[in-house]
Amino acid sequence: MQLTETNLPSAPARNVGSGALTHTLNDAARITGLSRSTLYRHASGGRLRLVKVGGRTLVCAASLRALVGAEA
Repeated sequence: MQLTETNLPSAPARNVGSGALTHTLNDAARITGLSRSTLYRHASGGRLRLVKVGGRTLVCAASLRALVGAEA
């Protein structure tokens, strides 16, 4: 069986205050209710820190908390 986006096992639910150092873009979008495009736009504007680990792009949890706090 080939794994696709629709049949991948679900990752455990996380939230902004979970203690994780980073979040995937999909998790960050789900947590904040912002789209991936909006997250990339904030990163491009210097308001959100993205880090590349291998081939993955991760969102720094501290900058995500700061962004959400700034948007509230």
